[in-house]
Amino acid sequence: MEYGVLPMPMNWKFLEHGTAPLRQPEFRDLWIANFLSNLGTIMHGAAAAWLMTTLTHSPLLIGLVQTAASLPAFLLGVAGGALTDLVNRRRLLVGAQLWMMATAALMAVMAWSGRMKPTELLVLLLLLGLGSAIHLPGWQTLLQDLVTRDKAAAAVSLNSISFNLARAIGPALGGFLVGAFGAAWVFALNAVSFVAVLAGLQRVPAHLVVPSRGRATPSAVLHSLAEGWKFVRRSPLIGGILLRTGWFMLTGSGVWALLPVVARDHLGTGATGYGILLSAFGLGSVIGALFIPAFRRRFPLERMVGISLLVFSLSILVVGLSRSLHVVATAMLVAGLFWIVVAVNHNISVQHCSPDWVRGRTISFYLLTFQGSLAVGSWLAGWVADHAGIGIAVPLCGVLCATGIFLIPFFPLARPEATPS
Repeated sequence: MEYGVLPMPMNWKFLEHGTAPLRQPEFRDLWIANFLSNLGTIMHGAAAAWLMTTLTHSPLLIGLVQTAASLPAFLLGVAGGALTDLVNRRRLLVGAQLWMMATAALMAVMAWSGRMKPTELLVLLLLLGLGSAIHLPGWQTLLQDLVTRDKAAAAVSLNSISFNLARAIGPALGGFLVGAFGAAWVFALNAVSFVAVLAGLQRVPAHLVVPSRGRATPSAVLHSLAEGWKFVRRSPLIGGILLRTGWFMLTGSGVWALLPVVARDHLGTGATGYGILLSAFGLGSVIGALFIPAFRRRFPLERMVGISLLVFSLSILVVGLSRSLHVVATAMLVAGLFWIVVAVNHNISVQHCSPDWVRGRTISFYLLTFQGSLAVGSWLAGWVADHAGIGIAVPLCGVLCATGIFLIPFFPLARPEATPS
């Protein structure tokens, strides 16, 4: 495939390939339902992070909010992938949605009763993340089941758009609701939002749902895990992609973990200002995700990802050094745009390198790496901020993230003969 300069389009037809899966009713229904659920989840996360700032002044505990939300995917994500390849995916997803709904409702009750303490908040976030750890591999695999392989990149981008469109709206809305009504109402709205996905899953035609391939006994799950690990271990290409993903998230995650402290201490703003910063990041991610399919057809993959990595890292530096809300919001918008380009291309590369029979498990290894690095990176960023201050911790994340550029020549995202689709 020849790569040239991306022409300046006179209309939006160059995006049609990227939105093609939405013309399939079953995909569109799930996409809309997922957006509503993501909106509730993003509002929930913003409310939990800000609630923690009212319960404690410790940057470490505030950073642990992100860790608690991400750690279960690191510990149990691979088991979720094994179950995805073993049991009926719709039933698995329904069970995970019900678990998360119940946990969010319990958080609302705890917050309403005034019994929420830092420890209780972290434990409940861990329980919520447990459902997400089971849900994520099954969800991404189910979306791939609904489209043909040539539309896989578009499906991944659209899934990211759903999440980041919610991230563009949810934080500001969540910050407003927290300020006006309290975190408990946001937790309750999140519990209600899971109804949308439950309804969407019931609308998926039976012939598109992979049937159960056996009983989910401990021995069957362990055997499935062993098969998946054997495949990943024998695939240097996937191993390299996971290494790059791990370093990217380990070093870049501090910007989310410490953003509540940046908003409170450096910018002197409240929950609404914090929501604006998160919304700016989400808006940038939506813009970036819209253009990813077109970018992949026009630009060399590694050059696109490398430039995006450097711009994202520079944006983190600006967030850590600036004391202006407008400047930091602009930097977060730019960071979101280029973060999504890196993250989605890592995800697409893992899926393109995985045969159908093991795709759920390889996705789970990717999510394990992604979420585990996010959890550890958030904890490390909070630890550094506790000892050296926010003004050191956030810029350090940007500098370390930029060093990921040195991994590109040694760990490619695709085989030399492969071209992005």
